[in-house]
Amino acid sequence: MDKNELREMVFSLSHGYCRCTPDCMERADQIHHLLSKTKINKARFPLFIDSIFNYCPIYGGCHLNNPVPKISEHEADQYESWLRMFKEE
Repeated sequence: MDKNELREMVFSLSHGYCRCTPDCMERADQIHHLLSKTKINKARFPLFIDSIFNYCPIYGGCHLNNPVPKISEHEADQYESWLRMFKEE
């Protein structure tokens, strides 16, 4: 899947709206990682790091005043286990 297809899938999951804050009604124009794509995280979570589950649709103007939501390593580990299970099937 290329970056544009990924972006469209992430937008589709949120109906095209920003998820910086729960009450934001702006249309998303960017996607950002929930868990940073560091060398350590890529090694620890190889399936999760580039999956649609690790992206958040945001509106750039909203992002100037609000941090991008993040997830914990524990949550990422749960996603990684789930993705690994499906990959093995």
